[in-house]
Amino acid sequence: MRITDIKITNYRAFYGEHHIQLDKDGKNLMLYGENGSGKSSLFTAMKDFFLASVKKLPELEENIFLPASKKNTAKIEVTVKEKPDSTKSTVFELNAVQKEIVSADKILISDANKVKGFFDYRSLLRTHLGHNESVDLFNLLLGTYEYDKHYEYKLIEQGILYHSVNRFTNKEIGREWEAIADDTFNKKQTIRQQDSTKNYLKDKFNPGLKEILQSIEGDTNTFLKYFGINLIVKLEFDKVEYFGRRDLRGRNINLKIDFFTKHIPKHQYFLNEARLTALAISLYLASIKVNPTKGALKILVLDDLLIGLDMSNRLPLLEILKNHFVDVKADDRFQIIMTTYDKVWYELVKSYFGEEQWKFVEVYSKRLNDDDFEIPIIKHDNGYLDRAKHYLTEKDFKASAVYIRTEFERLVKTICDKQRIPVAYKKNQKEVTSDDFWTAIESQTNLDPALVKEIKIHRGVVMNPFSHYDLEKPEFEKELKDTIIAIEKLKAEIGNIKKDKSIDKLEKEVAKLNGEVAAKEKIIEDLRNKLKAK
Repeated sequence: MRITDIKITNYRAFYGEHHIQLDKDGKNLMLYGENGSGKSSLFTAMKDFFLASVKKLPELEENIFLPASKKNTAKIEVTVKEKPDSTKSTVFELNAVQKEIVSADKILISDANKVKGFFDYRSLLRTHLGHNESVDLFNLLLGTYEYDKHYEYKLIEQGILYHSVNRFTNKEIGREWEAIADDTFNKKQTIRQQDSTKNYLKDKFNPGLKEILQSIEGDTNTFLKYFGINLIVKLEFDKVEYFGRRDLRGRNINLKIDFFTKHIPKHQYFLNEARLTALAISLYLASIKVNPTKGALKILVLDDLLIGLDMSNRLPLLEILKNHFVDVKADDRFQIIMTTYDKVWYELVKSYFGEEQWKFVEVYSKRLNDDDFEIPIIKHDNGYLDRAKHYLTEKDFKASAVYIRTEFERLVKTICDKQRIPVAYKKNQKEVTSDDFWTAIESQTNLDPALVKEIKIHRGVVMNPFSHYDLEKPEFEKELKDTIIAIEKLKAEIGNIKKDKSIDKLEKEVAKLNGEVAAKEKIIEDLRNKLKAK
């Protein structure tokens, strides 16, 4: 079960109707947008949409520039398809009038909402900002409560674990905690009821919460290993105890950190921003894994998570998503929506995942008129080859050749990265060219020699930038077409290209010989030192 289409109309930044197509197989989405272009409005739209499956929203925020005649026209439409080859699809609508999803099938959306798979950079801050002596995650995980104007203790915000199931009761632990809070803060209990609450906490709630936290703790430490950070996490929870009305003690889930086996008190002040962000991402993803995910639709929406991470710490996130959320068995697979304002990161995700399971979309802001407000412009990124074909039909041969060469450069870098093919070392990495990547592929892989020969020919004629002054000649139109076909063949072969085993064998032999040489050099050096001593 996957989302195949998202339509947003007159909602927040989205003035007018805007359409994001995720193809019939419901691809994952990577969206790039400049600051202020509306990418965060997509995150909020999806969050509002799923929340509206379980309760009526106070409002559906409309674009502030809507004229009076278009008031109450904001809506979010999401199309869900069971299988790529299925003819049946269901369109769910959230609009400004009803403010909730009205559909007999909305249980599909409400089940997906239980995953709580929506978080952004501000969410990550909650794992370390505002904590003084220790980091207490109880409210973040179980829910935030406050007294309302009637002095009733009410749930203000559901915690991440609200829908996580307590194995000891087979109930959602957030609902259990809400009932316990209501009973003990808002009601006068008899002695018998007080004893019942004490026993429930002791025998059911506390053991259930401990078990869930142990699972989160294990996954958090697993995810942290991807970042190469020597941190060990422990979620310290003892027990919640009832001592009388409005007197529940032990409402603490303290986050304890060991750094290189040494306990770090107040780690929120000790760890740098990159480590705190990696820790927060690991915690959130681990928490989502313990939520109910047996429903057919599982969504993970990540909005600009990586502000605090440098590039070397961003790649581990992709590995976590790939190994634990994307390339997993169908029942555990998530559909991922990511947004970013960082174009380099956007291109890296495209290179890492490829386009088979992912859709890449760019959103920009544009004024309707010179003195008017800005609206988002959604541009589906169909890849460099599609652009090359477009310019070919427009007879702009030079532009076509530039996009062909750009796609070739992207492909050879992707192949070398995925197969871990060593490329000629240069002190200044900016001097490493597509020639170096292609030479490495040609000499170290099992790529079909006929295709190698074909690409060699086209590289000299079309993919060499110094030949572009001749591209206005009519015969080069056919050369461009043939080159596109060759690049499409190379693209289709990515999954089949393997590093030559003989190269691995040679590398091992070289490493062995280097080791032997180093050992003999040490023997010679020791003998020299002995001679000098005599």
